[in-house]
Amino acid sequence: MPPVKCSNSSAPLKSISAFLPPQETQDFDLYTAGLLNPKHKAANGERHKYQDKFHAPLKLDAYFDYNEGLAAAKRLNKPILIDFTGHACVNCRKMEANVWSDKIVYKMISNEYVLIQLYVDDKSELAPEDIIISAEGKKLNTIGKKWSELQIQKFHSNSQPFYVLLDPKTETLLGPPQGADYEIANYQMFLKTGLQAFGK
Repeated sequence: MPPVKCSNSSAPLKSISAFLPPQETQDFDLYTAGLLNPKHKAANGERHKYQDKFHAPLKLDAYFDYNEGLAAAKRLNKPILIDFTGHACVNCRKMEANVWSDKIVYKMISNEYVLIQLYVDDKSELAPEDIIISAEGKKLNTIGKKWSELQIQKFHSNSQPFYVLLDPKTETLLGPPQGADYEIANYQMFLKTGLQAFGK
């Protein structure tokens, strides 16, 4: 019997990646390394709020707090990409593995935007000074509740993934927000439209 031939045996299993542990938690990861510029630094040296709880996919440098990311975007004069996501969001993992891994998309997110990932299902308790009261008067005392409320009140959506492009100076939209779209060309255009609206 002839030997079985395997094509692309070293390629990541993108079709099932949404059901696997996040790429950054795997000990052996040749895939992400292929995306990184040799000069790329996953983080710019500063520690971000909640960095001990969350890790951005593909070694991207992300903020996990809206206000902190907003301040950084103002300082860097870059538009914001908000990723409303969740630990249990299968479509979020699929977007990260199949779309964000595209070299053009990755380069735009990494170099042209300030990425803010907000986990709407996280059950970690907020510090007393971070607790907010919802529009209905409910006490929102977890990270997930706080970001879910932000998504609903500011962007009138409660689905994930949900991608928002913002001008940090005015906190206004740079284009219509969108959900999961596995067509790489469409996501590239989404990001390019935001950059054009921001004047880059």
